[in-house]
Amino acid sequence: MLLDSIKQARQQGDLSRADQLAQQYLQKASVSGDTTEQALAYQALGQNAMERNEHKQAQQWLIQAVQLLEHTEQPLLFGRALRLLGMNYRYQDDHKQALALLYRALQLFQLLGDQAEIAATQGSIGTALDRLGLYEAALQAYQQQLDLYYQLGAQDKIASVIFNLGSLNRNLGEQAQALQYFLQALALDEASGDVRDMAYSHNKLAYLYADLGEFAKASEHVTKALQGFAQVGAARDLDWARSVAAKLAMEQEEYTKASQLLDGIIERARKGQYHSLLVDACLLAAEVAVRQQQDAQALPYLIEGIAEAKRQHLPADEALLLKLQVQVYLRLGQSAAALIALQRQKQLEDDIFNHKRAAAIAALQAQTEYSRQQHQLLVLQKDQALSQAMLERRQAERRYLIAGVAALALLMFSLYRRLVQRQQNRLLEREVSARTLELQQKNQQLQDAYVQLEQISLTDQLTGLSNRHFLEQQIDAELLQCRRRWQDRHLAMPAGAVDVEPAELAVFIVDLDHFKQLNDRYGHPAGDAVLQQMKARLLQVFRQSDYLVRWGGEEFVVVARQIRREDAASLAERLVQQVRSSAFVLPDGNTLRVSCSVGYVCYPQLLGESAQHWPLLLQLADLCLYGAKASGRDGWVGLAQLDGSLACQAPFNCSLLQHWQQQGQLQLQHSARQLCWPATS
Repeated sequence: MLLDSIKQARQQGDLSRADQLAQQYLQKASVSGDTTEQALAYQALGQNAMERNEHKQAQQWLIQAVQLLEHTEQPLLFGRALRLLGMNYRYQDDHKQALALLYRALQLFQLLGDQAEIAATQGSIGTALDRLGLYEAALQAYQQQLDLYYQLGAQDKIASVIFNLGSLNRNLGEQAQALQYFLQALALDEASGDVRDMAYSHNKLAYLYADLGEFAKASEHVTKALQGFAQVGAARDLDWARSVAAKLAMEQEEYTKASQLLDGIIERARKGQYHSLLVDACLLAAEVAVRQQQDAQALPYLIEGIAEAKRQHLPADEALLLKLQVQVYLRLGQSAAALIALQRQKQLEDDIFNHKRAAAIAALQAQTEYSRQQHQLLVLQKDQALSQAMLERRQAERRYLIAGVAALALLMFSLYRRLVQRQQNRLLEREVSARTLELQQKNQQLQDAYVQLEQISLTDQLTGLSNRHFLEQQIDAELLQCRRRWQDRHLAMPAGAVDVEPAELAVFIVDLDHFKQLNDRYGHPAGDAVLQQMKARLLQVFRQSDYLVRWGGEEFVVVARQIRREDAASLAERLVQQVRSSAFVLPDGNTLRVSCSVGYVCYPQLLGESAQHWPLLLQLADLCLYGAKASGRDGWVGLAQLDGSLACQAPFNCSLLQHWQQQGQLQLQHSARQLCWPATS
């Protein structure tokens, strides 16, 4: 079939051949006057244009396909065309129009009961929400898509969903989780034997390993990606993999190799009109030149990349290029040009922010409209069912009445009455069952809404960790349980026995060092990325059963439950090393080393029965944090034990702790060469 040949040519990267075949298909359809075939030809031309990133041209083809299919009796094909047009709008960052079309397609597929198309559309919606930064909604859409594919047994589709989940986690800074998803997607691709999909997964893994500094693994995966794309003849994807190889070479300071790869990619991207690839390659080539302090050589790449990004309406890419151009102009002493570039960069960033905010509102409106239409549809279906039931009831009554009158017999009349009553009872039972089911569904929806609202109110939206309100709800009961466990096990424990079930806890306050300077130098998006990635580092040290809380700003609180106080110091040391040793990935792809300071206090302390223990524990841990900061940062200070006779002297301060330490009245542990305290606290 000609459509299959078009698809095959497109997958192989031979877009000229794909266009030629699509035009032939359109010509034949026009001669025959077959509206459906004409629409499919326009759709094929639109998909070809999307492959070249010519989204405006693709939009024109796809709109023609939608308009033709809307007036045919082909709802499945019409829904597919709507979904493709929605995806094309998403590529142009018109998320409002994209989501409106995608939700319309979703509603159509649900009416048809086509689970496979519903799943595919949920994936497209998830990708659009992901690009808007609505990560929770995107995750929900991907999860629904994954559930449907599992129900359908569509193993060949599951890998693409897991691949998208990996990309979503990478955007969230969850590098470890993203790595697991990409590895799982690769395993599924290898099981299915799809060479192209395997190459995609290898390429994503190569990029991720390069970001993590694991260059040997990155090199292994990019080699396999290159082999896979070469095998299927996908020219553009092959150059995409070469760009990852160039990035890897740059990170390893193999600048000559990186430049040679990028020059070839840029030349082929110009010839093949691979617009987004050309923009990415120009940015990478400029960065290679800048790292070699060849600022003059970087400028032509930047100028070409900025012009191409502007032509293709890629504001985010244009802003990244302008940011690097500002640095180059400043190093070349061209202050006026740097100022102009900086003004344009800031204008673009403001426009992107405002556009995303408006699009996010539009996304919520689209979801609301979709839900409203679904509700109207359910009401209509119920009304139709009720009307049908009433019609059946009237028909039954009429039948039984005629039979009773015709027979003129008491027995028949009695039988008639019995039958009518039975029918009425059945109808009543059906109506009661329907109302009961509807009430159960509404109660479940209300319960789900309450759960979701509670989760939102108890969760920090930036990091996904619990928030301060959540911990304050839980901590008093946790401290009470801790005291009881400790008393039950230690008071009844024989002398010299070893506690096999730890019954103590530790409160850690974690503060990122020099965070204000990080925000001032790299911008608040970079600061947000660091805060998001702290979650993964905390989970590398602490358990899921511990309380992990974003306390505010750059400060985190962790309550490690059911531990021995002797283990608190090793936990603090592991956390400091984990933050110090693993680089944070910034939104522009660069990496940054960050350190943290930690103060902790162990519990139960002998603070007295009537004291408010939680505020005192926070105060003591905070004072230990002051000590870690004053001792040079990138370290920890902990209070293992406090004499109960000292508790009455609260509120505490650093001078008081320092005095007690010198008098030997408390146990302090620390990682500093010499423990210092601030002059005032």
